[in-house]
Amino acid sequence: MSGRSSDFKGEQRIGSYRVICDRSGFECWAEDTVMEWDGLRVKREFADMFRQPQDFVRGVPDYQNVPNPRPEPPDVFIAPGDITPDDL
Repeated sequence: MSGRSSDFKGEQRIGSYRVICDRSGFECWAEDTVMEWDGLRVKREFADMFRQPQDFVRGVPDYQNVPNPRPEPPDVFIAPGDITPDDL
């Protein structure tokens, strides 16, 4: 007996169990499946081995604190007549 049967008619494997492939719905042995990055257990032939490179990018904290914070000074308004042409 080869140990590989598609219909599992009374077949048993020591230390293994049957699972359902999340992608195809086929019944298969646990050692013939892999766990994908998104938590799906799929047969090796249906596994998506290539992930998008952006999946591995991690965010870098961006600290936007001002190093020397000071309060805003009060507004200074110029009234008409405060500046003359001679001041310029």
